[in-house]
Amino acid sequence: MATDVSDIVKQGYLRVRSKNVGVWQKRWIVLRRASSKGPCRLEKYLDEKSARSAVQHKTALLTNVATISRLPQSTKKQSFAINFNDGTFKWFLCDSDLEADNWVKLLMQECLTTQPGLTTGEPDVLSPGIQKELQEQFRVHLLPTPKLDVFGECLLQVTHENIYLWDVVNSKVKLVAWPLTALRRYGSDPTKFTFEAGRHCATGEGMFVFHTLEGEKIYRKVHQATLAIAEAHHKSRRQNASETLPHRILNPSEAGPS
Repeated sequence: MATDVSDIVKQGYLRVRSKNVGVWQKRWIVLRRASSKGPCRLEKYLDEKSARSAVQHKTALLTNVATISRLPQSTKKQSFAINFNDGTFKWFLCDSDLEADNWVKLLMQECLTTQPGLTTGEPDVLSPGIQKELQEQFRVHLLPTPKLDVFGECLLQVTHENIYLWDVVNSKVKLVAWPLTALRRYGSDPTKFTFEAGRHCATGEGMFVFHTLEGEKIYRKVHQATLAIAEAHHKSRRQNASETLPHRILNPSEAGPS
């Protein structure tokens, strides 16, 4: 089975320092960016052929990286290190200084660059903690649909009123929005999140399927927001009903002396 290349940032032979015996072993290294298929990571294969056939390999997640830097020439020429927040590290040796610089540059872009914050498109009336939660973004892969020109990798955001899709390259570019009140149904499993949009949505009626490893988390956020909308609507109806109840008119004898 051929390996997927859509999320590969860089790949090539590097020498990896073994933790056990301290020797440098030549391995085929693949850097994959964060996507709907998983977080940013390095995959280590025995050789290039093994990578093409997607045989057994080791994966190092790059979600807890502290620093990425070149090693001093006195330590090892043409090498760099990835240091993690838990105190562990990985050393890599390249064929040239230029190649080492290129690996460091790309790793820093993928692991250490913070994406610009998203705007919710809604009044900023919530506490900072809730706003931060609303601005959480999920990497998803939207399957093609005749209802929408957009498909492929996107950023999905759930707020207290809408589901937003944002451009994966420029996270401030909004692609489309669906009001939660206009969704007919929604569901998830470990590999995808789906919902059916109603006719009041900008896209019109239709099913939308997103491949993602966070489908169940997205489902919970949508469900919680939907329940909150229903509760707020019910509370508003009760309040309006109480305000429209007729006031009791007192008889002159009950009014007391004037």
